[in-house]
Amino acid sequence: MRKILLGLVLLAAAKIWYQDHAYRTAMGEAVVEAYRERAIEVCRRNAPKRPAGARDDASAASTAAWGPGSSIEAVIGNPDVNVAIWDTQNPLWTQRFRDPHLILTAGSARCAYDVHEGGAKLSLR
Repeated sequence: MRKILLGLVLLAAAKIWYQDHAYRTAMGEAVVEAYRERAIEVCRRNAPKRPAGARDDASAASTAAWGPGSSIEAVIGNPDVNVAIWDTQNPLWTQRFRDPHLILTAGSARCAYDVHEGGAKLSLR
């Protein structure tokens, strides 16, 4: 009887995990498709401008990298914002742990587009 009960518990846990995984995957893809173009545009606009004669590989890579071919994923919170989870009074807490972000990655350049605020934050890994 215990084996049957344990089997039913494992099946219920697997069903809940699968439903949650399928929901998160579908919602992530929907957010990416809905905000992809806007995120690319904002990341290109926020990329550092380089002087005409200067050759800066990081800024050249970041301005040319944000395109339809760059890697993009939907996440909750921006992992680049340095806020502790218990510091709920910090004004950046919602940006770090609550707001949806699209993370665009191209080479060593990374752009986190905040869907809620409409802004982007660039960083190099």
